[in-house]
Amino acid sequence: MTDSDTLDRPALTATGPTLRVDRDHLLTAVRAVNETVEQRNTIPILSNVLLRCEAGYLKVMATDLDHWSARQIEFTGDVIDTTVEAKRLIDAIGSLRPGGIEVNHLHGVLTIRQGRSTRKLMTMPATDFPVAPPAAGASEFGMDAAPLKRLLETARVAVSTEEVRYYLCGVFVEIIDGKIVAAATDGHRVLQVTQDAPAMAADAPASIIGTKAVNLICNMLDAAPEGAQAVVTLADRKFQVIVGRSMISGKLVDATYPDYRRVFRFEHASHMAIQAAEFDRAIRAAGTASDGKTRAVRIELAEGHCEASATAQDGGRSIEPMEGDYSGDPLTTGINLIYAQSIAKMFGPTPQLHLGFGKAAGDLILITSDDRPGVIAGVMPMRA
Repeated sequence: MTDSDTLDRPALTATGPTLRVDRDHLLTAVRAVNETVEQRNTIPILSNVLLRCEAGYLKVMATDLDHWSARQIEFTGDVIDTTVEAKRLIDAIGSLRPGGIEVNHLHGVLTIRQGRSTRKLMTMPATDFPVAPPAAGASEFGMDAAPLKRLLETARVAVSTEEVRYYLCGVFVEIIDGKIVAAATDGHRVLQVTQDAPAMAADAPASIIGTKAVNLICNMLDAAPEGAQAVVTLADRKFQVIVGRSMISGKLVDATYPDYRRVFRFEHASHMAIQAAEFDRAIRAAGTASDGKTRAVRIELAEGHCEASATAQDGGRSIEPMEGDYSGDPLTTGINLIYAQSIAKMFGPTPQLHLGFGKAAGDLILITSDDRPGVIAGVMPMRA
């Protein structure tokens, strides 16, 4: 076999700065910030993660120019400051065994070693990496990470996906009378979540946190240890959330959120109490024959009679009784299968739901639960 038929082995010598880090810690950090990286990028640097040693930690950061995600991990040895493609770095680190690894940067090449295993990746200068703009005039407050996660996770169920109405593509957060209120609506569903606000949050501006930012924050909070504290910063057009050595920052949605509260009607003509799991089961069962376009489920209610049904365009039909307690005049209305299920699952399987039906046919169906006193949900009715 000639020399041209052989593969050159990577050189095992390096004289550049070398740091030592735990493979699992680095892999977890890169995977976390990689959620910020868009799958398709026309700007090469946006496919990269920044590896920078500062303040005694190795900072791993990624951005899409609207959001910045960073994690800090411990390291020993020399300092490095460079960027490398996120996907290739994940593949390279993921192919190594758990344990310590050495990372060397020299002449635009990042070399990762573990024993006799070697990975080499091309880099781009750290000076090319976009810097997050400062948040001037910001309001900062701290709160427990767990309730912040519940607040955002609950509200995001009703976030819109229609980019035309971009102002609905996010969670609206404001401080009212010592309460922090998070809300979302897509025009078909609405959710409002209320809980006590930290004392330092009184001056926080009303803000729309975009869908991607909400998802990034929730994922970061989900990985936070029990009892962790979150530091939230809100400015006119920017936000930042820090939990331990993890950070998410970015731009807020620059728009005015509509007055979603005007659809709430707390004086109901009729009322039904039903367990969340039973409501979800009955709606799903009736929806098996629902037309694929509208996903409409017909609900017929009277004292001692609760029933869900659906009819398909080809004549198919399903009828499913519901074990609920209804009070009021006989009522027939319609509800969207997907929207109703999303609200029921948000409350969880065990709580008892209270469905309030308004006097007018088009009034919002208001859904609450004694087990979640700070949550108000609603679904717009459909033609039965």
